[in-house]
Amino acid sequence: MNDIIRIPGNVPSRCWGSAYGNFAWVLGMSDDFDLEFEGQAKRAFEALDRGLKAAGTDRAHLMSVQVYLYDIGRKGEFDQWWSEWIGDDPAGWPMRSCVQVTFAGGNKLELIAVAARPDSGS
Repeated sequence: MNDIIRIPGNVPSRCWGSAYGNFAWVLGMSDDFDLEFEGQAKRAFEALDRGLKAAGTDRAHLMSVQVYLYDIGRKGEFDQWWSEWIGDDPAGWPMRSCVQVTFAGGNKLELIAVAARPDSGS
């Protein structure tokens, strides 16, 4: 049986993701809440890429992404950045949903992803 992989976070008692068997669950969010929306989105995509790599996968293997925004009125802006990040090939597009939530502090978005781990050995 495979061990659970935990991706260390920067807050005690939390991790940026975990992986087990053929799947990974990864968080993408900014590590700097003083940044404006675009800056936080860029950092969230970078964090998601790092977390996916640490879990033994990458964005090409994303299955689903839940997008949480502080202001759903800015979804159009986010969609542009998302399209640049995810690419033009529909074969690499995960199922995605987007909702507005209330965050504590200055956080403006979070990405919660599930990805396949094709080389997990399971």
